[in-house]
Amino acid sequence: MHITKLEPHISRFAVKVLEENGISSLFPPQEDAVKKGLFGERNMVIAIPTASGKTLIAELAMLHAVLHGGKALYTVPLRALAAEKFEDFKKWEQIGLKIGMSMGDYEARDEWLGDCDIIVTTSEKADSLIRNGARWIKDVTCLVVDEIHLLDSAKRGAVLEVLIAKLRKVNPDIRILALSATIPNASEIAEWLDAELIKSEWRPTPLYEGVICRGRLELYKDGIKIAEKSLKGDAVASLVKDTLEDGGSVLIFDSTRRNAEATAVKLSATARRYAEFERPENLEELTELAKAILEENEGEMSQKLAECVRHGVAFHHAGLLNEQRKVVEDAFRQGMIRVVVATPTLAAGVNLPARRVIIKSYRRFDGYSKPIKVLEYKQMAGRAGRPGMDEWGEAVVIARKESDKDFVLNNYVLGEPERVESKLGSEAHLRFHSLSIIAEGFARTLEELEGFFSSTFFFHQNEVSARYELERIIGQLEKWEMVEWDGNVSPTEFGRLVSRLYIDPMTGFIFRDTLSRSEVSEIGALHLICRSPDMELLYVRRSEEWIEEEALALKERLTYAPSVYSSDYDWFLSEVKTALCLHDWINERDEDVICDKFSIAPGDLRRVVETAQWLMHALRRVAEHLAHPQTGFFAGLEERLNYGVKEELLDLIRLKGIGRVRARKLYRHGIKSVDDIIASKDKLPMIIGKGIAEKVLRQLGVE
Repeated sequence: MHITKLEPHISRFAVKVLEENGISSLFPPQEDAVKKGLFGERNMVIAIPTASGKTLIAELAMLHAVLHGGKALYTVPLRALAAEKFEDFKKWEQIGLKIGMSMGDYEARDEWLGDCDIIVTTSEKADSLIRNGARWIKDVTCLVVDEIHLLDSAKRGAVLEVLIAKLRKVNPDIRILALSATIPNASEIAEWLDAELIKSEWRPTPLYEGVICRGRLELYKDGIKIAEKSLKGDAVASLVKDTLEDGGSVLIFDSTRRNAEATAVKLSATARRYAEFERPENLEELTELAKAILEENEGEMSQKLAECVRHGVAFHHAGLLNEQRKVVEDAFRQGMIRVVVATPTLAAGVNLPARRVIIKSYRRFDGYSKPIKVLEYKQMAGRAGRPGMDEWGEAVVIARKESDKDFVLNNYVLGEPERVESKLGSEAHLRFHSLSIIAEGFARTLEELEGFFSSTFFFHQNEVSARYELERIIGQLEKWEMVEWDGNVSPTEFGRLVSRLYIDPMTGFIFRDTLSRSEVSEIGALHLICRSPDMELLYVRRSEEWIEEEALALKERLTYAPSVYSSDYDWFLSEVKTALCLHDWINERDEDVICDKFSIAPGDLRRVVETAQWLMHALRRVAEHLAHPQTGFFAGLEERLNYGVKEELLDLIRLKGIGRVRARKLYRHGIKSVDDIIASKDKLPMIIGKGIAEKVLRQLGVE
C-alpha cells in the first residue's frame, strides 16, 4: 500500500513528512493493520517481529487521534527508549504538533504537558501522573503501550496492567494500542483489552538463526536448515572477522559486564585492521569518540572503553554513564563503530540492529546458573538485520558441546517463546497498587477494590478472587495509618502522601516509624533510606570484611542494627555498604575513588545516587508531614545528594557550570557565596577558566 492512500486519515502534510523520512509504502503487517481498522475506534494488539514497523503503526493511530481533536500518550519501559521515541516523534512538529516527554520526579504533575499532542513517558511516570492528579490525563484519547509483553516482568509488569486499568476507568472511551514482539498468547492479551489482534511473522529482512559448535556453523530459516560451514579458530573472533570482511556490523551479547569488557578488548585488534583498511580517516573520528567517552569520567573502566573505541569496538552495559552509552549507540548506528559487545539489558532497550547478532552465552547467573527465557533469546535474535541496509540478518548462538547444541536448536532456534503471565499477584505489588487505588478514589470499599483488580490482566488470566489477600493488605495499611477502614475504606492524609510520592507503603511506614521515635544523624539518614524496599542496594563481596567492621563502629548512629545471628544480617550489611557509598559521595570523595572502593562502575554510582535523592525527597516530605524538627536537614541532604558536595558548597554549586570540583576550588580561594563571586569577578577566570567564569557572571547579571 502506497502511503498516499493514507492522506484521508492523516492529511497530505503528514504523508509528506513520511516521504521525507524515506517511507513510501507500508510493510505487510502495517497494511494489514490499516485494513483491519487502524483508523477506527477499536483497540489493537500488534504482535509482530522487531523491525517490522510497530512504531509507525502507533504513529499513524496517534496522528489520526490528534487530528480528530484528541491527545496521545505513548508509554515505554525504559528512559533510554523514551528519549529515543521522543526524538523520533519530533518530526511531527513540522505539521504543527507539540511533542512532550516526562520522566522522573514522581511527585510532579507536569501540567505543561496539557499543551502537548503526543506525550512520551515511562509506565511508572504515567502512573505517578495519575496519582498526583495531572488534569490533562482525562484528555488522553489514545494510549500506546510499547513492549506489552513486559506484563510478564516481575519488576514492571504490575505497573503496566494497573496503569491500563486506571486509564480505562478515567477515560472509558480511550483507545489502546498494545505493541509487542510475537508471543504465544497475544490473543489472550487481545481478549483482555477487547482488541483486534494483528499478528505476523513477516520481517523486512529475512532472519537466519543458527548455532556454532566446535567450529561448525549451522543456519536455519523458519525451522529448516539452509546452510552450514566451517570456521577456524575462536568462534566469536571468526564470526566477527567474517562479518567485517563482508561490510556488516556485529552485536554480541555476553552474560556479564566483565565478560563483555574482556570480549571487546580481545576483538579490538581485529576490528582496527578493518577500520584502517576500509577508511583510514575513520581512525580520526574514532579518536574523537574516545575523547568524548572520557569527558565526564576518566576512571579505569572509561579508559578501557575509550581504548576499545579507538579500535572501532565498544562494550555496552549498565555500568556506563548515560552520555557514554549514547556515544556508543550513535557511533554504532552511524557505522563508525562496527562491533558492540553488550549485556542482555540492551536487548529490551534502545533500537540497535546489526547484520549479525552473536549470543555468546545463553545462561545467566541469578543465584545459580540457568538458561535464559526463549522470549529473551528472540529479543536478542530480532536485532539481526538492518532494514534498508542488509539483505538478511543472522543470529548465532555459541554452543560448547553437542548436547548444548541440541538444547539451543530445540529450545531457542526451533522453540516458541513462553506465555506472558501477570506478576500482579505478589503481596508487594498488591500493597503498592491497593493504596494508590484507594487514595485516587477508584475504590471506597473492599468490594470495589476487588472489582478494580477484576479488570486487570491478572484476574483475566486467573479468574480467582484476591479478596483474602486484599483484606489482609487493607488491614496492614490501616495499622500503618495510611487508610481508615470502618466498612468503607478511605485514605488518610499520610496515605495520600505516600501514594503521591510513589514509594512502597512499607517505605512510608519505615520512615514515619523511625522519625516518630528519634532524630537521626547524617549517616543514620542515609542508612534509613537504604532500609527502604525501594532502594537498589550494593552487593557485599566476601573480600569486603571492612563493611562489617564499619557497621559495628557505626552501630549507635544507625537507625537499625540486627543481631549478627539474624537472617537479615547480610541484608543489613548491604544497606550499610550503600549508605557508606552515599556518605562518601556527599562528602566529596572523588568519583573514581568511590567506584574503586565499593567495586562499582560510574553508571552504578549515578543510578544509586539518583534513587537515593528520590528517597531522601520522600523522607523530607514525610518529615514535613510530621512537622519533624529535622525537615530542613533532610532537604539539605536531598540537595547534597544531587550535587555530591558538603553543605558549605551548596550556595556555589547551584550555579550552572559550577560542578563539585569547581565549587571546591572556589571555596579554597576564599569564594564561599554568590556575593563573594561578584566581589571577586576579576580573579574568577584564573580559578575556573575564562569561558566558565563568563557564563557564571552572566547568570548573576554581572558584565
